[in-house]
Amino acid sequence: MAKIKKSLNMHNDDVMGVTKVCVRCKKMFTYLGFGHYYCPSCKKLDEEDFSRVKNYIYDHGVASATEVSDMTGVSLKTIEQYLREGRLEIPEESPIFIKCEKCRIDIRSGRLCSECARKLSTAMREEMDFDDEQIGDVPKKKLGKMRFLGKEK
Repeated sequence: MAKIKKSLNMHNDDVMGVTKVCVRCKKMFTYLGFGHYYCPSCKKLDEEDFSRVKNYIYDHGVASATEVSDMTGVSLKTIEQYLREGRLEIPEESPIFIKCEKCRIDIRSGRLCSECARKLSTAMREEMDFDDEQIGDVPKKKLGKMRFLGKEK
């Protein structure tokens, strides 16, 4: 089975105050904009499961998903979900990886390979009729005044 290690990827694109379906128990709940899509009851259970997995990996180093599951009691399905969510990552030297959901190439974590993600982004931009000029730069500092592009001052 795949070898896994902790990844530091976090999700920052979540929306507050919307109704979601819990990925664990399938009940509807109001998502408050932080963490993964778990209802309050399942969020606590997920945190406990993830903590057991994380602690096992920290204490024992790189391990197979089967070993982690056997030693922590966390199901293989849940461990794969952590890989898909980017919360765990398969190390480079592993002989087994998960597959990109679009092209089925091997990936270490997440749902898409970088090429499919790039194509999806490009397709979305084309569908929404975005030009490069319509994509704003992230400011390097918080203070400043609005200005016209190309004008000095």
